[in-house]
Amino acid sequence: MKKVLLMTIAFCVAFVANAQDVPYSKYLSFNKQEFKENHFKYNDETNTWSLNKTNGLNVTLNILCIIADAEEEIRPATNDYSIVVQMGRDEHAANVYVRFYDDETYHKLLTFLIDNGQNLIETSSGKLIKHQAFYGDFSLELNMEQHIISRTSSRTADYKTVKNVDESYNEYTFIINTSVEPWSEYLEKQAAKKAKRDAKGKKKQSIDELM
Repeated sequence: MKKVLLMTIAFCVAFVANAQDVPYSKYLSFNKQEFKENHFKYNDETNTWSLNKTNGLNVTLNILCIIADAEEEIRPATNDYSIVVQMGRDEHAANVYVRFYDDETYHKLLTFLIDNGQNLIETSSGKLIKHQAFYGDFSLELNMEQHIISRTSSRTADYKTVKNVDESYNEYTFIINTSVEPWSEYLEKQAAKKAKRDAKGKKKQSIDELM
Protein backbone atom coordinates (compact mmCIF):
# COMPACT_ATOMS: atom_id res chain seq x y z
CA MET A 1 0.00 0.00 0.00
CA LYS A 2 2.83 2.35 0.92
CA LYS A 3 4.60 1.54 -2.37
CA VAL A 4 1.48 2.36 -4.38
CA LEU A 5 1.07 5.63 -2.47
CA LEU A 6 4.68 6.63 -3.15
CA MET A 7 4.32 5.84 -6.84
CA THR A 8 1.16 7.94 -7.01
CA ILE A 9 2.89 10.86 -5.30
CA ALA A 10 5.88 10.55 -7.65
CA PHE A 11 3.55 10.56 -10.67
CA CYS A 12 1.74 13.66 -9.41
CA VAL A 13 5.01 15.48 -8.74
CA ALA A 14 6.33 14.64 -12.23
CA PHE A 15 3.04 15.68 -13.80
CA VAL A 16 3.02 19.02 -11.98
CA ALA A 17 6.68 19.62 -12.86
CA ASN A 18 5.93 19.09 -16.54
CA ALA A 19 2.78 21.17 -16.36
CA GLN A 20 4.68 24.12 -14.90
CA ASP A 21 7.02 24.22 -17.89
CA VAL A 22 4.77 23.71 -20.92
CA PRO A 23 2.72 26.73 -22.03
CA TYR A 24 -1.05 26.32 -21.42
CA SER A 25 -0.50 23.05 -19.55
CA LYS A 26 -1.73 24.59 -16.29
CA TYR A 27 -5.26 23.85 -17.51
CA LEU A 28 -4.54 20.12 -17.31
CA SER A 29 -4.59 20.32 -13.52
CA PHE A 30 -7.62 22.62 -13.18
CA ASN A 31 -10.56 21.40 -11.14
CA LYS A 32 -14.20 22.36 -11.75
CA GLN A 33 -14.02 25.39 -9.51
CA GLU A 34 -10.88 26.71 -11.20
CA PHE A 35 -12.43 26.29 -14.65
CA LYS A 36 -15.52 28.22 -13.56
CA GLU A 37 -13.46 30.96 -11.95
CA ASN A 38 -11.57 31.39 -15.26
CA HIS A 39 -14.87 31.62 -17.22
CA PHE A 40 -14.63 28.24 -18.95
CA LYS A 41 -17.93 26.68 -20.08
CA TYR A 42 -18.60 22.98 -19.61
CA ASN A 43 -20.21 20.78 -22.30
CA ASP A 44 -21.66 17.67 -20.71
CA GLU A 45 -21.97 15.63 -23.91
CA THR A 46 -18.42 16.22 -25.15
CA ASN A 47 -16.97 16.35 -21.60
CA THR A 48 -14.98 19.48 -22.44
CA TRP A 49 -14.24 22.82 -20.84
CA SER A 50 -13.90 25.68 -23.33
CA LEU A 51 -12.97 29.36 -23.30
CA ASN A 52 -13.52 31.55 -26.37
CA LYS A 53 -12.66 35.15 -27.13
CA THR A 54 -13.91 37.03 -30.18
CA ASN A 55 -13.23 40.69 -30.85
CA GLY A 56 -16.66 42.22 -30.29
CA LEU A 57 -15.57 45.53 -31.81
CA ASN A 58 -14.80 43.81 -35.12
CA VAL A 59 -18.25 42.21 -35.16
CA THR A 60 -19.94 45.57 -34.56
CA LEU A 61 -17.88 47.31 -37.24
CA ASN A 62 -18.65 44.56 -39.75
CA ILE A 63 -22.38 44.97 -39.18
CA LEU A 64 -22.06 48.72 -39.76
CA CYS A 65 -20.00 48.09 -42.91
CA ILE A 66 -22.67 45.79 -44.30
CA ILE A 67 -25.35 48.39 -43.65
CA ALA A 68 -23.22 51.10 -45.30
CA ASP A 69 -22.24 48.81 -48.23
CA ALA A 70 -18.58 49.12 -47.26
CA GLU A 71 -15.84 46.49 -46.99
CA GLU A 72 -15.96 44.50 -43.78
CA GLU A 73 -13.01 42.84 -42.04
CA ILE A 74 -13.45 39.11 -42.65
CA ARG A 75 -10.21 37.95 -41.05
CA PRO A 76 -10.16 36.91 -37.38
CA ALA A 77 -8.77 39.49 -34.97
CA THR A 78 -5.18 38.94 -33.85
CA ASN A 79 -6.25 38.56 -30.22
CA ASP A 80 -9.07 36.08 -30.90
CA TYR A 81 -8.56 32.62 -29.43
CA SER A 82 -10.23 29.47 -28.14
CA ILE A 83 -9.03 26.95 -25.56
CA VAL A 84 -10.64 23.53 -25.22
CA VAL A 85 -9.71 21.03 -22.51
CA GLN A 86 -10.86 17.49 -23.33
CA MET A 87 -11.42 15.46 -20.20
CA GLY A 88 -11.11 11.72 -19.73
CA ARG A 89 -12.73 9.58 -17.10
CA ASP A 90 -12.52 10.44 -13.41
CA GLU A 91 -12.11 14.16 -14.24
CA HIS A 92 -8.54 13.76 -15.51
CA ALA A 93 -7.59 15.94 -18.47
CA ALA A 94 -6.69 14.16 -21.72
CA ASN A 95 -5.53 17.12 -23.82
CA VAL A 96 -5.53 20.87 -24.28
CA TYR A 97 -6.34 22.38 -27.68
CA VAL A 98 -5.47 26.06 -28.25
CA ARG A 99 -6.42 27.94 -31.42
CA PHE A 100 -5.15 31.51 -31.99
CA TYR A 101 -4.08 34.02 -34.66
CA ASP A 102 -1.20 35.97 -33.10
CA ASP A 103 2.15 35.61 -34.91
CA GLU A 104 4.22 36.48 -31.83
CA THR A 105 2.56 33.80 -29.72
CA TYR A 106 3.27 31.25 -32.46
CA HIS A 107 6.97 32.15 -32.52
CA LYS A 108 7.17 31.87 -28.73
CA LEU A 109 5.67 28.37 -28.85
CA LEU A 110 7.90 27.36 -31.76
CA THR A 111 10.96 28.56 -29.84
CA PHE A 112 9.86 26.50 -26.84
CA LEU A 113 9.58 23.37 -29.00
CA ILE A 114 12.97 23.96 -30.65
CA ASP A 115 14.74 24.64 -27.34
CA ASN A 116 13.02 22.00 -25.18
CA GLY A 117 11.25 19.46 -27.38
CA GLN A 118 12.54 15.93 -27.80
CA ASN A 119 12.51 14.22 -31.21
CA LEU A 120 11.24 17.36 -32.92
CA ILE A 121 9.73 16.66 -36.34
CA GLU A 122 8.65 19.25 -38.92
CA THR A 123 6.30 18.32 -41.75
CA SER A 124 4.44 20.40 -44.32
CA SER A 125 1.59 19.79 -46.70
CA GLY A 126 0.14 22.53 -48.86
CA LYS A 127 -0.58 25.50 -46.63
CA LEU A 128 -0.05 23.52 -43.39
CA ILE A 129 3.21 23.40 -41.42
CA LYS A 130 3.30 21.02 -38.45
CA HIS A 131 5.83 20.65 -35.63
CA GLN A 132 5.64 17.66 -33.28
CA ALA A 133 7.76 16.87 -30.25
CA PHE A 134 7.76 15.19 -26.85
CA TYR A 135 8.32 16.93 -23.55
CA GLY A 136 8.40 14.66 -20.52
CA ASP A 137 5.13 12.73 -20.49
CA PHE A 138 3.51 15.11 -22.97
CA SER A 139 3.14 14.88 -26.73
CA LEU A 140 3.11 18.39 -28.23
CA GLU A 141 1.89 19.60 -31.61
CA LEU A 142 2.12 23.09 -33.12
CA ASN A 143 0.44 23.85 -36.45
CA MET A 144 0.40 26.86 -38.75
CA GLU A 145 -2.20 26.86 -41.52
CA GLN A 146 -2.65 29.64 -44.05
CA HIS A 147 -6.18 30.52 -45.10
CA ILE A 148 -6.79 32.48 -48.29
CA ILE A 149 -10.07 34.33 -48.72
CA SER A 150 -11.19 35.44 -52.18
CA ARG A 151 -14.08 37.84 -52.24
CA THR A 152 -15.76 40.46 -54.37
CA SER A 153 -15.44 43.89 -52.84
CA SER A 154 -17.68 46.90 -53.34
CA ARG A 155 -17.94 48.47 -56.78
CA THR A 156 -15.48 51.12 -57.93
CA ALA A 157 -16.32 54.80 -58.35
CA ASP A 158 -17.79 54.33 -61.85
CA TYR A 159 -20.18 51.65 -60.49
CA LYS A 160 -19.37 49.42 -63.46
CA THR A 161 -16.39 47.35 -62.45
CA VAL A 162 -16.02 45.15 -59.40
CA LYS A 163 -12.75 44.64 -57.53
CA ASN A 164 -11.70 41.13 -56.53
CA VAL A 165 -9.76 40.99 -53.28
CA ASP A 166 -7.59 38.12 -52.03
CA GLU A 167 -6.79 38.17 -48.33
CA SER A 168 -4.95 35.69 -46.17
CA TYR A 169 -4.37 35.00 -42.51
CA ASN A 170 -2.61 32.35 -40.46
CA GLU A 171 -4.47 30.13 -38.02
CA TYR A 172 -2.35 28.50 -35.33
CA THR A 173 -3.12 25.52 -33.12
CA PHE A 174 -1.18 24.18 -30.17
CA ILE A 175 -2.10 20.79 -28.72
CA ILE A 176 -0.90 19.08 -25.55
CA ASN A 177 -1.69 15.37 -25.31
CA THR A 178 -1.34 13.40 -22.09
CA SER A 179 -1.46 9.65 -21.50
CA VAL A 180 -5.11 9.97 -20.40
CA GLU A 181 -7.63 8.55 -22.87
CA PRO A 182 -10.25 11.12 -23.99
CA TRP A 183 -13.77 10.18 -22.91
CA SER A 184 -17.25 11.62 -23.44
CA GLU A 185 -20.76 10.49 -24.28
CA TYR A 186 -20.25 11.85 -27.79
CA LEU A 187 -17.03 9.87 -28.33
CA GLU A 188 -18.73 6.73 -27.03
CA LYS A 189 -21.62 7.21 -29.47
CA GLN A 190 -19.21 7.70 -32.37
CA ALA A 191 -17.24 4.59 -31.39
CA ALA A 192 -20.47 2.57 -31.16
CA LYS A 193 -21.56 3.74 -34.63
CA LYS A 194 -18.18 2.83 -36.08
CA ALA A 195 -18.27 -0.61 -34.45
CA LYS A 196 -21.76 -1.17 -35.85
CA ARG A 197 -20.66 -0.21 -39.36
CA ASP A 198 -17.59 -2.46 -39.10
CA ALA A 199 -19.74 -5.38 -37.93
CA LYS A 200 -21.97 -4.99 -40.97
CA GLY A 201 -18.95 -5.00 -43.24
CA LYS A 202 -19.61 -1.51 -44.55
CA LYS A 203 -16.30 -0.07 -43.49
CA LYS A 204 -14.57 1.69 -46.36
CA GLN A 205 -10.82 1.30 -46.59
CA SER A 206 -8.65 4.38 -46.42
CA ILE A 207 -6.12 5.23 -49.10
CA ASP A 208 -3.33 4.08 -46.77
CA GLU A 209 -5.01 0.72 -46.18
CA LEU A 210 -5.25 0.15 -49.93
CA MET A 211 -1.47 0.33 -50.41
